[in-house]
Amino acid sequence: MNPSEIQTQIPAFSPELILYKDELILIANKPAGIPIHETKDQQRADFTRLLQNSLGLPYLRTANRLDLYTTGIVVFGLDPHSNSKVDALLKESRKFYLALVYGIISEDEFRIESFLKDGNKKVQTVRSGGKKAITLCKVLGRDSVNNISLVKAELVTGRRHQIRIHLSEYGNPIVGDRVYAEKMINQGLKRIHWNNALGKAETQLSNKDKNHFAEALYLHSYKLDLSSYKSDLVVRCQPYWMIY
Repeated sequence: MNPSEIQTQIPAFSPELILYKDELILIANKPAGIPIHETKDQQRADFTRLLQNSLGLPYLRTANRLDLYTTGIVVFGLDPHSNSKVDALLKESRKFYLALVYGIISEDEFRIESFLKDGNKKVQTVRSGGKKAITLCKVLGRDSVNNISLVKAELVTGRRHQIRIHLSEYGNPIVGDRVYAEKMINQGLKRIHWNNALGKAETQLSNKDKNHFAEALYLHSYKLDLSSYKSDLVVRCQPYWMIY
């Protein structure tokens, strides 16, 4: 699926997009294919303006970012005088993602640590001159028939493309990642749902003779632990590709 096709599927505003709101922050569930911020194309929707206009908010500032095709939890600040406070509470939070990756991972839990440096379109692992990045991973499921694993990843640090490049360099890139899963082209997967009850993937196959990636990037920000901000405040948001 190309970006223009995904763009046409972006839903209009729905109250279900709002996961949490108080006087300081708003937390929402970002769909795939919609940018967080305004782009050069003034006709293209962005998630911040969609929420601000739909809710009639005088001010809305993005506190964290997700890539264009990554879905899930995004935090916004509601008070221009409290930006530093919002940044601090987000820094103290715990952030968890779910990802479907190519391959069967034998380890149940593992830690990935490296130094990352921003490039133009890609992030690279470097020996010097980069910023330390740490991701903690736990395998939640394995499907040997479709050669897919379900991984929970916790960000200890929050670098650009961190989970994507870490899992790729670990040898298990995220399904549908056109940047860091180049070697996985022609895998034949088109559309995937993870059946949580059965612990396996349900897939629709494409023609392997055509260069084809899965239709989506199967990376979702699903849990944000803000208990350091408010006691017992944990925001959850399940991915659209998971079946219960």
